[in-house]
Amino acid sequence: MPWFRAAPNGQNSDKLECQAFSDAHYGSAAWDLPLTEADYFVIDIETSGYSPQTDLVLSVASLQTSWHSNKPALEICHDLVGHADLSRVPQHIWTLTGLTPEILRGQAAWRDILLNTLKRAQSRVWVAHHARHELAFLQKSTRDFWRLQLRPIVVDTALVAQALTGSSTVPVLEEVCSWFDVPLGARHRADEDVKMTAMVWMKEAQLCKALGLTTVGQVVEWTLAGQH
Repeated sequence: MPWFRAAPNGQNSDKLECQAFSDAHYGSAAWDLPLTEADYFVIDIETSGYSPQTDLVLSVASLQTSWHSNKPALEICHDLVGHADLSRVPQHIWTLTGLTPEILRGQAAWRDILLNTLKRAQSRVWVAHHARHELAFLQKSTRDFWRLQLRPIVVDTALVAQALTGSSTVPVLEEVCSWFDVPLGARHRADEDVKMTAMVWMKEAQLCKALGLTTVGQVVEWTLAGQH
C-alpha cells in the first residue's frame, strides 16, 4: 500500500508528481518496522492560524533521521513560503514566528515547496509534535493541488510523551523538552521546533523500546489507545 491514495474520481494531470509520492514499501509495511530500523521524517510548520480552510502555511522545516543518528538536526531543510496576499495574517503571528511580510515576499510558492517536502518524506515514517495540526494543512493542500489523499504513518511526539508520563493533558513542546532534558531553542520557529522534536523522539523511542514497544505500529497504537 502506498502512503497516498488517489482521491475519489480524481485525475492528476502530472503523472511524474504522482509517482514521486508513490512508495509501496512504506505503506502498511512501515507499521511493522522495528523502531531501530525505521527511517524518520520529522516535520514542523508555522501557519497563520489553526484552520486549513482559511489560514496559510508560512514556513516549513523538516529533517531526516534514524535510530543511529547521533546528530539528527544537521541537515534541516527550512523553507519560507511566498504568498501573493498576506493581509489576513494577524500581527501576533508575525511576532510569534519572527517572520514578516518582507521576509516572505518573493519566496517560493507553497505548491513547489510541498512537492519537494513530500519527496524528502518518501520511504520514511513521519514524526511531528501535535501532528494533527501539520497533517490537516498538508492533507488539504495535497488534495487541492493533486487530488491525492495523504496518509503517512505518523508518530506524534506529544501523544508519546503524554503516554510515557501519564499526563492528563497533551503537553506542549517546551514541556516535553524539559521532561526529557532536550535543550530548548526558539519556539514557533519551524527550524528550531523541528530540531527539538527530532531530539525528543530519539529519547522517547528509547523509552518506548524499554517498555517493550519494539515496532512503529506498536508505539502508534499505544499512544492512540490513551486518547479514548
